[in-house]
Amino acid sequence: MKKSLIAAAIAAASLAPLAAMAQDAATAAAPAPTVGAKVYGPEGDEVGTVEAVQGGVVTVNTGTARAGLPTSAFATREKGLTIGMTKTQLEAAVNGAQAQNGAAKETAMVADAPIKSSDGVVLGTIAKIEGDDVTVQLSSGASVVLKKSYLGLVDNALTLGMTADAFNKQTQASAAAQASSDAAAPASGATAATESTGE
Repeated sequence: MKKSLIAAAIAAASLAPLAAMAQDAATAAAPAPTVGAKVYGPEGDEVGTVEAVQGGVVTVNTGTARAGLPTSAFATREKGLTIGMTKTQLEAAVNGAQAQNGAAKETAMVADAPIKSSDGVVLGTIAKIEGDDVTVQLSSGASVVLKKSYLGLVDNALTLGMTADAFNKQTQASAAAQASSDAAAPASGATAATESTGE
């Protein structure tokens, strides 16, 4: 059964964080970045804002790019939270990493390639690729259609940005909605036919 999985919350940027290290972290104690904090470069110019902190990865939003940096990339200086890159350097690093990751992802995206969840569980394998749609054959025998943008390359494996449990719940909800829709369709058709013959 083919189902279309809508996963608007999946952000490619969250699949493959950029590990940019501070070039001059100084000897200050490692700071604890918080959401909303301003981030500055080595010369004191503003780089961006902390958008999220999760699992030792700090997401910095420059306004045009997002970078996942390890907490060790930050130091506390006179102006505040500081990294060893300017805004221009960080954006260039993000763009370069995305281009490189995109090319590697396209190379890895072939029939029979496994698709993993963010927690490392193999969800299924690629059955076919048509344009931006990737049909994944699940171990249950069902199949789902994902957009290429939902997948990232993590440790050389095509990975979906959700846990296996969340994915299974989503596919079950989609299957239930599809079954409900399929069950309602014949009844509507029969009603329409009755109405038509009654005239």
